Amino acid sequence: MEHIRYFVGIAMIIVGPLGLLYWLIIHSWARWWRACGLIRTYLVILPGLSALGVLLFHYREQLLGRDLGTNWSLIGVALVLCFPMIWLELQYWRQLSVSTLVGIPELSQRKGTLLREGIYGVVRHPRYLSAGIGLLAEALIVNYVGFYIFLLLAVPPGCLMLVLEERELVDRFGDAYRKYQRDVPCIFPRLRGKHRVQD
Repeated sequence: MEHIRYFVGIAMIIVGPLGLLYWLIIHSWARWWRACGLIRTYLVILPGLSALGVLLFHYREQLLGRDLGTNWSLIGVALVLCFPMIWLELQYWRQLSVSTLVGIPELSQRKGTLLREGIYGVVRHPRYLSAGIGLLAEALIVNYVGFYIFLLLAVPPGCLMLVLEERELVDRFGDAYRKYQRDVPCIFPRLRGKHRVQD
């Protein structure tokens, strides 16, 4: 189990920051990237992210930090958290194409489709909710100090990324998205009653 925790920790201490940075870059300058085009955008972004990945891998031991040991109670909590995470993943995967999952609509001139059905009628950003639950579950399984620090440090850029994505969606869909913002909560579903999105 120690080896599994270690390798999962190493993978996430590299992939996590790269994923956050990728989406921050995409959403911060979405209009500019669209003007550049898909190929040029990736030619600009991917080499820098690859170099950063190599750097993170080089300092992986320092980033992961002290091993707090295998804690089966925490692993039990993590496994319970996996159920809502997997359920959310299955819900939004039904509605999203692979191109949407990697950010193609943000980088193309096409407006795309505003999703308001299924899980997107309950929360506007189920991917953020799923990612948050997943990162917490992984941190509890891995149980290294550096992963807990990363989890805390990821909250502010994650919130900023959400704000930037909302801005970009308003830019793309205008009043239709503003109405959607009023009708459907951002990340956490309403606890009382079902809310149906009106067209």
